[in-house]
Amino acid sequence: MKVILDPQAGTCGGVRRAIELAEQELSNSEKRVFVLGDIIHNEREVERLDNAGLKTISREELEEIAALNANSGARVLVRAHGEPPEMFEKLAQLGVEVVDGTCPVVTRSQDLARDFQTDGYQVAIVGKHGHPEMIGIIGHTGNRAVVVQFDEDIKRLTPGVSTLVMAQTTISPAWFQEMTAKIEAHVGKVVVKDTLCRFVVRRDQKLPQFATTADVILVVGGHKSSNTKMLHATCKAINPRSYHVADTSELNSEWFLDAGSIGVTGSASTPLWLLHEFIDTLEHWITVGWPQKAPAEPQAVQ
Repeated sequence: MKVILDPQAGTCGGVRRAIELAEQELSNSEKRVFVLGDIIHNEREVERLDNAGLKTISREELEEIAALNANSGARVLVRAHGEPPEMFEKLAQLGVEVVDGTCPVVTRSQDLARDFQTDGYQVAIVGKHGHPEMIGIIGHTGNRAVVVQFDEDIKRLTPGVSTLVMAQTTISPAWFQEMTAKIEAHVGKVVVKDTLCRFVVRRDQKLPQFATTADVILVVGGHKSSNTKMLHATCKAINPRSYHVADTSELNSEWFLDAGSIGVTGSASTPLWLLHEFIDTLEHWITVGWPQKAPAEPQAVQ
């Protein structure tokens, strides 16, 4: 049995930049370093950086960070997903030093949404409600942009009004095209801006071929990662023996029965070190034998 690493796998540029900023701040600063929300949607990488000293905080904890800043100093990293303008304003009011790790691709989306809103367009963003990137982009339109995840969301758009249609950077191109057509049918005149991440688009184009190269496909990524879920769905549609896993502890030896090859890939937020951890684990099992599945607990007699 052989294990194959997807040659296209690895983190996107925006994620790498945010992680490098965090590592740089942790190594160079005597101040404590915090990040607003998970730096990326990958539990293992969040854990690694937490062990290195990067502490994840919520918006509700900002006042506490401000107090700490007054005493011993603190820096707050804005993650790759970005934040709305009011968050930067609040951090400035609290006197907290900011390290802006917003992905440049996301910054472009924020600027487009703001500029078109200012020019009188209604803004429709195809993506997921409540996603951190979406919250940031919507904030740059004064919270007036409309998130289009479901068909019923389109009804919130006013027909006959010039409309900008753009996308959450990590969704699939097919979904963006499908929803764009529905929005145009509803409102009439639209301007479409393809704000999809080129890294994500290339992965979407090349992944179907990789899904055919092995008997079993492992899509490694965080359970909160939209991009991982999308890639897993792509693989599973082609290869039913495709599994979404975040940690090697989730592997099930029964998945690999009668398999001659295992393909390992990951999302835009899956670091290469984690993919290699999976490969090392699988190759160890292939050499020494697959671990036995733990026996089920006996049922109590009623």
